[in-house]
Amino acid sequence: MAAGWLLVFSLTLFQSLVMNHSSEGPFPSATTIKSWVDKMQEDLVTLARTASGVDQLAAIYLKNRNLYTVEANNPRQLVEIAARDIEKLLSNRSKALVRLAKEAEKYQASHQWRDEFGNNDIIYYNAKDDQNDPEKNDTESGSQRIRPVFEEDPVFRRQTSYQHAAVHIPTDIYEGSTIVLNELNWTAALDDVFKRNREEDPTLLWQVFGSATGLARYYPASPWVDKSRTPNKIDLYDVRRRPWYIQGAASPKDMLILVDASGSVSGLTLKLIRTSVIEMLETLSDDDFVNVVSFNNNAQNVSCFNHLVQANVRNKKKLKEAVYKISAKGITDYKKGFSYAFEQLLNHSVSRANCNKIIMLFTDGGEERAQEIFHKYNEDKKVSAI
Repeated sequence: MAAGWLLVFSLTLFQSLVMNHSSEGPFPSATTIKSWVDKMQEDLVTLARTASGVDQLAAIYLKNRNLYTVEANNPRQLVEIAARDIEKLLSNRSKALVRLAKEAEKYQASHQWRDEFGNNDIIYYNAKDDQNDPEKNDTESGSQRIRPVFEEDPVFRRQTSYQHAAVHIPTDIYEGSTIVLNELNWTAALDDVFKRNREEDPTLLWQVFGSATGLARYYPASPWVDKSRTPNKIDLYDVRRRPWYIQGAASPKDMLILVDASGSVSGLTLKLIRTSVIEMLETLSDDDFVNVVSFNNNAQNVSCFNHLVQANVRNKKKLKEAVYKISAKGITDYKKGFSYAFEQLLNHSVSRANCNKIIMLFTDGGEERAQEIFHKYNEDKKVSAI
């Protein structure tokens, strides 16, 4: 605390000296200013040494020389060792991932679809089951719940079971539906792959498989924890919205979100459009490029971005804030909206994904089709309009 006040005092003193000289006489000479700077440097060095305790630390090492040895390091050797360790680590992770992907493809291809399941045909552990509620078991037709024996794991710092994998199903998905039961059926074979991966590489932590239905199977099994601790206790997790899933399941894309901001969408419709656009932005990853444009009589960018930008956290936040400020007025001119959208998508002077090109239109409908605009800009149909 005293060191901090010393720094403030030194800076204040320097400022006051300059101001006094400026008001009472000519500006200080270079020699005078240099002497002040040298004095400040000396004070700052003293401050740093006092605050850090570097002198005391050096004295401790000198006093206890018999407890350690000083050895010269070989920088090249250290870098080579670190590089080999990192290469080995990444190689092991890659092998585990490739094995899991290949086995998942094989099991899915050989799976025979079933329209009906008998009682207890599907056995699994639902990570959201209440361990203190014995009644919540075998509640879904065609399935039987596993109750693993958990132990406190020092690595994960939570209760885990290496004998089983856990299944997480989004809240809005009915776990007794036929499609989910089929997913549970064929993904059960992945448990053995999880265990084999861990046997070959004990340093592996979580292994997760996510499907297009929203079902996630992860190993080792562990009760699901609501980290957000929301008051209503609603679990909003969906594996399909995780960045790693989105990046793996979708190709990079250039997306222009076109929002109808005419007077006809005022009120509840505009609120729904805003919410839909926000949700759409959430599905994009760092590999994608995006911008949001609103249109009525004219088309304009909703934010400060005048071209497609990378869909990273910062840029998506800026776009979301701008979307909430969209107001409804005027009439709908689809020609101007689509013309503006195509010009941005076809602008190759800025960075972009250069893969799939998409225009997402959010509107309450209209009779105008703007066919001539599509014929002009999208005759080869390389841009998808949804």
